[in-house]
Amino acid sequence: MTKPFKPKRVQTVLRWIDAGHLPKARHEVAQRLQDQPGDAEALFLRGVCGLHEGNEASIQAAAADFAVAVALDATDARFLNASAAAALMQSNPEEALALCDQALLIDPKSAAALTNRLVALVKLERYVDALPSAEKLAVLDKDSRQTRQLMGEVLRGLGRLHEAMTWFESVLELAPADPLPRLDVALCVAHLGNMRAAVQILTPILEPDAGDAGHFARLGIHAQQTGSPFLALQFFKCGHSLFPRDLVLLVNLGITVQAMGHPGEALYHLKQALEVDPTCEAAWYHSALSHHGMRHMDQAMKCLEQCLEVDPKHANAMVMLALLRKDQGKLDEAKALLRQAIAEDPKGLSAYLSLFGFLQEASEFDEAGQVLDAALESGLKGKLLDQSRASLMLKRGDITGANQLFRAVLESEPDNPDAMSGLLFCSNYDPELTPDQIAGAYKDWNRRFVQWRAPAPTHTHANKPDGKRRIKLGYVSGDFKQHSVAFFSEPLLANHDHAQFEIYCYANQRGGDPTTQRLMGMADHWRWTIDLSDEALVEMIRLDGIDILIDLSNHTAFHRLYVFGRKPAPVQMTTLGMPTTTGLTAIDYRITDAFMDPPGMTEHLHSEKLLRMVSGWCYRPNHDAIDQVVNSLPALTNGHITFASLNAFGKINPTVFRLWGRLLQAIPSAVLYVATGGKADDEVLNAQVKATCGDCGVPLDQLRLLPRKSLKEYFEFHHEVDVVLDAFPYTGATVTAHALWMGVPVITLAGSSPIHRSATSMMNTVGHPEFVAETPDGYIAIAQRCAAELSWLASVRAGMRERMQASPLMDGATVTRDLEAKLREVWQAWCKSERRRKAAARKQHVQPISTTPQANAEVEGVLNEAKGQTALPRC
Repeated sequence: MTKPFKPKRVQTVLRWIDAGHLPKARHEVAQRLQDQPGDAEALFLRGVCGLHEGNEASIQAAAADFAVAVALDATDARFLNASAAAALMQSNPEEALALCDQALLIDPKSAAALTNRLVALVKLERYVDALPSAEKLAVLDKDSRQTRQLMGEVLRGLGRLHEAMTWFESVLELAPADPLPRLDVALCVAHLGNMRAAVQILTPILEPDAGDAGHFARLGIHAQQTGSPFLALQFFKCGHSLFPRDLVLLVNLGITVQAMGHPGEALYHLKQALEVDPTCEAAWYHSALSHHGMRHMDQAMKCLEQCLEVDPKHANAMVMLALLRKDQGKLDEAKALLRQAIAEDPKGLSAYLSLFGFLQEASEFDEAGQVLDAALESGLKGKLLDQSRASLMLKRGDITGANQLFRAVLESEPDNPDAMSGLLFCSNYDPELTPDQIAGAYKDWNRRFVQWRAPAPTHTHANKPDGKRRIKLGYVSGDFKQHSVAFFSEPLLANHDHAQFEIYCYANQRGGDPTTQRLMGMADHWRWTIDLSDEALVEMIRLDGIDILIDLSNHTAFHRLYVFGRKPAPVQMTTLGMPTTTGLTAIDYRITDAFMDPPGMTEHLHSEKLLRMVSGWCYRPNHDAIDQVVNSLPALTNGHITFASLNAFGKINPTVFRLWGRLLQAIPSAVLYVATGGKADDEVLNAQVKATCGDCGVPLDQLRLLPRKSLKEYFEFHHEVDVVLDAFPYTGATVTAHALWMGVPVITLAGSSPIHRSATSMMNTVGHPEFVAETPDGYIAIAQRCAAELSWLASVRAGMRERMQASPLMDGATVTRDLEAKLREVWQAWCKSERRRKAAARKQHVQPISTTPQANAEVEGVLNEAKGQTALPRC
């Protein structure tokens, strides 16, 4: 007769498992299950044996055992927590989190459940949510190595690096022979900006006899995943010198030098990897990325095709190949590749986003929405999906829906900085909010989500404070491609004085297009950053020695404002992305002009100082527009004046439509085209636009709907337009510049914030302030003058392009020289301040900040190789 599984017997079996006597434990459990197949305790113990065996089949079987045990007794916290442990080992942190929460309702002091909950939250990077559990666990189980490790990881994720380092050092005290806690200490030091000290800490585990190839690969990958390519490189290089034919070291060495901006060197190592193993799909894929970084598009495609020949299900290769096929004009083939990538990897976000982008660009709004729905059904979520959904709503003019989307996220996740960032972006479309309210929200975002990340103090910058030397200037953007920002960033990049400025571009995007290729040739250094964590990008910028870092995104998709919050460069600025404050106190200046930000009017709306240039905008038309002629005024032959709204439809709110209704009623012969951004046969969108216009008093017999057009067709359409009507409060920038290039003036209403004054700036810069209204009545009066004085309007049109080309709005050389002069001034000011600070420190005998004594101390002897794998989830 098998002995019953009383608590003492269960503990005995658990001790056997912990001691590694798995056959003995399994035999005991098997006997019990033979007599009692439904014994929950025995199923639990058999599952624990499976977790300790650790192979895929045994873990899957363990998960099944735990599920049955929970079904038999859902009040036992141990069973729930064991299920959570299995879920973690199967890479299902969301499922594990739900199970841990159930276990903690039953036993709030379960250290095992708290531990697994923390592991799940760390894997999900939900560090704010993790901190209370970490603090509670530190009280319950403070001497546990895993508790100390998790506490360090949570604090590191929150940016509290000094505190995190203390916890990692306490792990090192418990396990001085384990290299991982030593590496974690070094990573904190590196993220604080002291690379020399970080490498010094690692010296004992970088010695030739520190371990085998696996030792160097494991530690390098850990450093890579924790956001320090530089420290990862130390392990991969050291390991490669000792084990030159090791495939893992070769591939990771190539990936790391590629991430640090050296595609040529990466190709060298990846080629060696392919000599070792021609079927290594990772080497083929990253070779493609390196070729792409060097603008070798044909070679990149060949490597991707080779990657897919080796691994036909390589989803990332399909995504990248789709982007290249689209650039070739093979859109149907590109879409098919993306759909295949989604089928092969339903959890791969980039395939969904790329397909969504293709469809939205083609105004296939319904199908684009279905792609986002499919991503959500696959369990994906996050800022890029939310921003994509909001973008689609704005395309359809649903400002309220976009705002509600981000508010809904914030209701369930009040500490979600990305949702708040999206809400900030949408707030600029809302006519009900005042500029002061919006600015206050931007500044609150900085206080809530950025300042707590404890940016490194300014004296950690190693930049030489020489005001006369060549300045290292970095631009950060997700829009180095055919995008509105590129129309204004290209003239600056094209005209920089490379003898005085060394230009770095940090492209936070996946792949590019012909515009990207053109911009790449204008930079001294090009970095692809979309796959870099904030910590890794901060490290790259510091290692590059950037003196002045300029953000080109603000709170738009693919921004890297969290990086700017860490202050990786001594001087930081923002421009172009959106003419608003970022809210970040870590950004020193916003580049603008006196028309967008008249002195005394908008300073209080900014966390940055305003750096006013001769023009805050400098425009260059692309090849679709460069050969377009300016025709004569259409009204002279049409017999009526034609107005057009060419802004993104989301910018046109009911207040704007009501003003346009009054305008058309005052000029009953006029016609107004409204760009919907949709397809001509989009009946839902067209009906919505007409209904909104009708409700706002726009005479429908004077209304014409303008569907989406190709860029070439869009410019040609200006031949039919006499005057463009601007929207507000989010006024047009790119569409205004396009219109002026085609000779068409823009009537705009000046507001009291810079985002309400973009067109005001451009109309003044080209010498036509008469098209800027100060009141709604003035807006209508300007339109009436245009309709009444056609000869005057015709002369404006005839001279517009010449005036534009002669103005700073298109004088790239003049605007860039002005920018460079101001950059030199602010750089010299920083250098003067830094020299003064260092002199004061020497006078007071202040020693530089160092890490804690344990981190800096020399450890006698060489540390042994790590004793084993990562700790099992706790049961």
